[in-house]
Amino acid sequence: MHYKTFISYNVIGGFLWTFGMSFGGFFLGSIIPDVDKYLLPIIFLIIFLSLLPPIIEFIKDKRKKKDVNSVS
Repeated sequence: MHYKTFISYNVIGGFLWTFGMSFGGFFLGSIIPDVDKYLLPIIFLIIFLSLLPPIIEFIKDKRKKKDVNSVS
């Protein structure tokens, strides 16, 4: 990818992310009353869901290695 293309995508993505998060927060705050009560549980849920796929892959890999070692 050319540097000029990369920079333009990077700048456009940065603007979209910044304004999308700002407007999303504004509209979420106006739709859900007392959203600050639910903010920490929502953040914890997002962190948990983000960590779930690596944990599942780790468990699968461990089981796979255990099965391979038990066959030998």
